[in-house]
Amino acid sequence: MKRAISTLNDFLDGARALALATSRLPLVLTRDYWASSALESVTGHHLVGVADGLFGRGTSALERGARQGMTVRVGRRPVGLDRRSLAAAFPRATGRVVVFLHGLVETELGWFRGSAPEGDFGARLADDFGSSPVYVRYNSGRHVSENGAELVALLSRLVAAWPVPVAEIVLIGHSMGGLVARSALYQAQERNVSWLSVVTRLVCLGTPHSGAPLERRVAQLTALFGKTTVTAPLTKLFALRSNGIQDLAHGYVHRRQWATEPHLSSTADPSPSLGIRRLFVSATLSRREGSTWGRLIGDLLVTPVLPEELTEPAEIVWLGGLNHFALLRDDLVYTTLLEWLCADDYLRSIPRS
Repeated sequence: MKRAISTLNDFLDGARALALATSRLPLVLTRDYWASSALESVTGHHLVGVADGLFGRGTSALERGARQGMTVRVGRRPVGLDRRSLAAAFPRATGRVVVFLHGLVETELGWFRGSAPEGDFGARLADDFGSSPVYVRYNSGRHVSENGAELVALLSRLVAAWPVPVAEIVLIGHSMGGLVARSALYQAQERNVSWLSVVTRLVCLGTPHSGAPLERRVAQLTALFGKTTVTAPLTKLFALRSNGIQDLAHGYVHRRQWATEPHLSSTADPSPSLGIRRLFVSATLSRREGSTWGRLIGDLLVTPVLPEELTEPAEIVWLGGLNHFALLRDDLVYTTLLEWLCADDYLRSIPRS
């Protein structure tokens, strides 16, 4: 019972944060002067994430802030991708870089909200795994493939200017962040980007690899409402959904999926033999694996990953009694993540005959 109450409270905290940011959005959009200063607050940063995720772009002060594009963030501030700026922002930089990618309507602050006393996942991995956490902010309303392309460019600059030689990169994405990471890996392979050789692992937490059921229902309703004049206005309302949200309906990671080949498999990996190990973590509110309720409801936003839905090699882990937002901070998630990373380290250290 205590676990259920904790899970419900965790989900409600996330929902309240989203509702608060959404309720204040009209005021921000209509008052430029107020918005310019308010956006520097924690609430303001959440507002930017909500505006980006829902609509793809804001207006006025919000839109001007979004023009920065994808950025590395420390203390809510963007960090320049030159050697001096990175050295100042990461005084304890190591050669093992763990990149954190947030989900839809979120910013990098989502990793910190409600984190354990020991710190967020990045801070804890810094101590337990000897890594340097790098938090990335992106406009979650853009197409996943567009953010993937921008992540390729960002990591190219980051690796080139990192204070010490980069020996290893681990990508950790929550929800949509996992799709962005996958898209970046595919595009980096297509372009033969040099940093791809040091990417060893990809972790996806609550990522809708085969699409998010909720968005699929909205897409179906949009098509249905558009068939009659009475409900046509609702079609226009639903059409305001950002490109990023629409990509979630099928888990699109390639540009051609939404541009020219809408029926292309969303999980197709051009070459799964890159040597990158993958961990896909799913959660359900149900504590019993495989329960009908768990399959239907999932973590309230995303249903569990099924092996038959994937065409790329991945280790799938299911965690019960957790919601979508708990995947960002729950101790059980962290323990699972750390054990997998350390076990992978051990396996990689064994000499091959």
